[in-house]
Amino acid sequence: MARKSKGFSELIHQEQDYGKAADKSYKRLRQKVNKTVGKDYSENMVMNPQGVAKMSEILQAFVEPYKETAHDFTEVEGLLGLAVLAWNIALIPKKNRQEAMDSMLPQLTAEMDQNDKADLQSLIQELIERKDRYFSDCKRFITSFDLQPQKDSYFLSVASSLEE
Repeated sequence: MARKSKGFSELIHQEQDYGKAADKSYKRLRQKVNKTVGKDYSENMVMNPQGVAKMSEILQAFVEPYKETAHDFTEVEGLLGLAVLAWNIALIPKKNRQEAMDSMLPQLTAEMDQNDKADLQSLIQELIERKDRYFSDCKRFITSFDLQPQKDSYFLSVASSLEE
């Protein structure tokens, strides 16, 4: 009987670690969705439906140009939070977007000075434009996400609507 290589063994452990992280993240995500959107939605969540692009991969591609600005877990989580906000605003008809921004910004900027507020609003606007330009075909609303630290990187789970 042939021996398994050390590399193969490490790959198996990585896959097991990935599976454990996915299960843990999915459970946390389901709890978040239950709290924010409601039990009906969380009970009907489906993990990685067949034939549907993974929203976590789409969100990672969406923030790709900005990933170097986030240096630690908290900053990555904050960047993803802003990206989700911008993504969802971009799904609103253009004539209603400013109203949505105006209703959400005070909660985000309460502790910021004017320059930081302007920078944040500019970043959100830039992300909205990126969504419109490069991801316009994806009409899925993001309800929540969960980010888990994992050795040298992070594991991201995303809950979203399915396209009609």
